[in-house]
Amino acid sequence: MMIDDNVVAGWTPDPQDYTTECCTCKNKFVPKFRVQSTSQTFIGSKGAGTPLICERLSPWVLEKELRTKMHDIDGAEDLLDPSWREKENKNSVLWWNLILSFMRYRLPFTFLLQGSFPQDLISPMPSMDLVEDDATEEIRKGEEAIIHMR
Repeated sequence: MMIDDNVVAGWTPDPQDYTTECCTCKNKFVPKFRVQSTSQTFIGSKGAGTPLICERLSPWVLEKELRTKMHDIDGAEDLLDPSWREKENKNSVLWWNLILSFMRYRLPFTFLLQGSFPQDLISPMPSMDLVEDDATEEIRKGEEAIIHMR
C-alpha cells in the first residue's frame, strides 16, 4: 500500500504524465482511488449504486485537464453544477480530484459539494476487489480524506 504522500512524491511536473513512481520498487503506475456514496443519485463507474473508480491526477495534469474542459463549457460555474459531472465519467474524475486537491492542501472545498449530496454521506468503503494499482479513497463530507494505495 502507498499513502497519498508517497503518491505525491512520485509525481513529475509533467502535464502529460498520469503516472507516479512507487518509492519502494520504482515501478510507475497510474494511481487510483475509489469513491462510494449513499446518495440515490450517485453514479459510479458501473452505474448507480456502484463505487466510482478515479485516476489520481497530479496538479499539473489536473490543471491541463481543467483548462481543456474550461474551453468547452460556459465557465467555472458549470464545474459547480452537479449535472456537469454526471455528463461523462471524465468530468467526475476531474471533480473528485479537485476535492482531493483542496483537502490535501487544506483549502475550503464545501462550496464544491453544495447541491450535490444533501444530507447524504460519502463514506469509506475499502475494497479488496480492485486491481493491484488501484487505491481506495475514503471521503466524508466536510472531513479530511485518507487515501490508501495498493
